[in-house]
Amino acid sequence: MKRAVLLTGHFPQQKRRPSLLWVSDALQAMGLHVTFVTVGYSWLSRLTGDRRLAALDSPAETGTRHVGKSLTTVFGYAPIHPVRSPLDPLLDPLHGLFPAYWAPRLKVPLAAADLVLVESGAPVMLAPLARRLAPRARLIYRVNDDIRLLNPPGVLLRAEARNARVFDRISTPSPHLAQRFRHPNVTLDPMGIPRAALSQSRPDPFPDRAEFQAVCAGTTQIDLAALARIAEARPNWRLHVLGRLKASPPHRPNLIFHGEQGFETTLAHVAHADIGLAPYVDRPGIEYQTTNSNRILLYRHFGLPILGPDRLCHPSVPAIIGYGQRDALGRCETWIRQPEILPDWSDLARSLAQNDETVPPELSPTSPPSAT
Repeated sequence: MKRAVLLTGHFPQQKRRPSLLWVSDALQAMGLHVTFVTVGYSWLSRLTGDRRLAALDSPAETGTRHVGKSLTTVFGYAPIHPVRSPLDPLLDPLHGLFPAYWAPRLKVPLAAADLVLVESGAPVMLAPLARRLAPRARLIYRVNDDIRLLNPPGVLLRAEARNARVFDRISTPSPHLAQRFRHPNVTLDPMGIPRAALSQSRPDPFPDRAEFQAVCAGTTQIDLAALARIAEARPNWRLHVLGRLKASPPHRPNLIFHGEQGFETTLAHVAHADIGLAPYVDRPGIEYQTTNSNRILLYRHFGLPILGPDRLCHPSVPAIIGYGQRDALGRCETWIRQPEILPDWSDLARSLAQNDETVPPELSPTSPPSAT
């Protein structure tokens, strides 16, 4: 059985399902064993009540756990993790403790790996470690976010610039992000949708419907002021926001914040919505979300008009309507649904896995190695 190691900041059991959770499922369906490693947390995360941990239904369990024959999960609290701080320059020497903590915990799974996927964010600091411990594996940097827009510490930005060269390949869905890297092998690999899950019907979550139901299926890089302006301009709309918030939300009678929700609940809201909201912060660089945003992909699948900042508008996605466009809100109200056929997550998984220099995975499963 061929083996893949995924280094990410996400948890396999979290409510919101980002791309690498879907890729993990698809890789397992292809016959690979996946070791899903969640990094980017320290004891400070636990002591300060990190919002990412609060989104889990139960406390994250540390250590290595074998979840069936095709999945192993690894999580731990490092002594330090990359975090923005006024003391940022002074903390630089201490950040060496981050890979030092993970080295013994990743030695066994990386030694057996054929493919290692490193997601943008804190995992990129472990790239040299992954290269050293997995010398025969195909090492891919999967750039799902422009970390410059996530208020990162300087050490993380410097690590991305320095470590890019150790990868065999840099993969991203976004032409904007691809241009950032001077690397001989940068590939554009589109995001996907869970086609099988989307084909199922779901009950309408809006029993008391407004004239127009608008849904914001996620809160990453959210512009709350823009949402408040839309709510005020259209009292006949009811705006539903799903996801955790870092700040107190504005109070409007037609603006409803549901908090973090499971994927099934999110799908039901999008499937029965009239309008998809993509209120990303309107600043240079956010253009990459046109191709990378999971919520935009869901809106496109269901054929919704998508309302967001003008920077997201691109001829390749005609469903996106910019705030500044003429009669933008009225266009959303008169939109005729135009569902799009989009790639499945399995297409991305195959693109990432079949580009490595290994033979196809064996069909007979074997027990995963013990990792300590």
